[in-house]
Amino acid sequence: MTEPHRRPMARIHIESRECSPELLERLTGATYFPERLLGPALVGTVGRAGGHLMYVTAPSMIDVTEQVDYYLGLLGGGVRATGAESMRRMRGLVTITPIDDDSTRWLSTKVLDPVNPQAAEVRRRLRDFTALHRAAGSDVRLSYFEPSEPLENLARELGIPGNQPAAAHIPLGTKHSSREIFAAAGVPVPRGTGVCYDLHTLAEAIARLAADGVRELVLKLDSSAFGGGLGNALLTLDPHIAAPDGEGTAERVVRALPGAALMDPKLSWHEYVTLMKETGVIAEEMIAGEPLLSPSFQGRLTEHGTVRAVSTHDQVLAGNAQSYQGCAFPADAAYRSQLVAHGLRVGEVLRERGLGRGGFGVDFLATRAGAGWRLLGCEINLRETATKHPFTMATALLGTAPTEDGRFVVDGTEYVYEASDVLMDPRYKGLRPSQLIAAVTGSPIGYDPVRRTGVVLHMMSAVTEYGKFGAVSIARDRAEASSLMAELRDLVAQLVPLG
Repeated sequence: MTEPHRRPMARIHIESRECSPELLERLTGATYFPERLLGPALVGTVGRAGGHLMYVTAPSMIDVTEQVDYYLGLLGGGVRATGAESMRRMRGLVTITPIDDDSTRWLSTKVLDPVNPQAAEVRRRLRDFTALHRAAGSDVRLSYFEPSEPLENLARELGIPGNQPAAAHIPLGTKHSSREIFAAAGVPVPRGTGVCYDLHTLAEAIARLAADGVRELVLKLDSSAFGGGLGNALLTLDPHIAAPDGEGTAERVVRALPGAALMDPKLSWHEYVTLMKETGVIAEEMIAGEPLLSPSFQGRLTEHGTVRAVSTHDQVLAGNAQSYQGCAFPADAAYRSQLVAHGLRVGEVLRERGLGRGGFGVDFLATRAGAGWRLLGCEINLRETATKHPFTMATALLGTAPTEDGRFVVDGTEYVYEASDVLMDPRYKGLRPSQLIAAVTGSPIGYDPVRRTGVVLHMMSAVTEYGKFGAVSIARDRAEASSLMAELRDLVAQLVPLG
């Protein structure tokens, strides 16, 4: 129900992932990335707030009716439990707006394509949707995933606000800028170098770290366009590389650099060096420890000039702890307050440097320090992060915001969740979203709005072509959340044809 003292809500979603186009081509199922926030938008905007939603996708969703009904039925316990009249009313609030374009171009590029008549029709529908709901007195806004000059221009044309920092501030999200911002915020970082644009300069900078005993390093392309750790490379130096024997350490490093392990398996060392000349590279000490964790802070710069903590997570990483796979909410209580304090200080520095509003994320490394934990700043993302869709889904389903200490508590019961974007197996190819939905909703692990626990699916269209989908498991403790995710894998395995 819409609260009487609030304006009616109308939201347009164009969730365009605007990283390097070459990188998008190599991310499995990236064309379906814009669907990740569909579920939270349907549950939060339509189911909870009774607002209108226009959601733009390209390519078209697979089993779109089944997917929409699945999400709209979550709060009521499923389509049947929700009731025919209630479901009909909610369906009338939803407009799914597809473009039949399965290329790996940015969604914003597809929407703003000047020669595609289907794109022109989508833009007309965006204008009509905006005009209709603005005339009705609704609060109309454009949601998108990261700073984007094309989408900023579209928002201005429509006369509605967007939800991201200004695209002019994108350079603040590079690796080197992140280190500078951490320093200004008083947040410690791993030992590292400045930005280097050629191998000789990089080798000299690494040689100085080697003189201090650093032997394991992470090379990072200094660009915000390489997400998921795919702009990184791991370099191991010989233990005796700094030993004086007539040859300089820098020369030894130059010879060692081509042996760096690239996180993007489709990228050659020659291509990496070419990118280095364009964007620059920094080198950082590879932090080791047992355990070595990767907590993450999500914050928001408000329209009132304040910095707000939104959520904390422990990230699940693969590829030598360089590539994001999923997350668990909330971050460990042992360092959560320290995580929030660091994140808020970073937000204050961003605000001082002109960032007016929008979401941001801060990734850290956590290692043991005596009886406590030491947090090191790793990276700043000037955009919504991959933790947004499970967090907004859980918030919408539970009907609550986190407590001051960053937990979900409803009627005295605490809830946590685990989320994954890469439930992937070649055997899943050919399955349809409708099959995933039927299996989950017909099983004990599907989300139960009375108990407030269970599995919720996302990014389902990618399963048919790529054998990949995502899910969030909401539970009362971490063990139950992990068990639900394992049961989901077992359930989907049963859908795979034998032979």
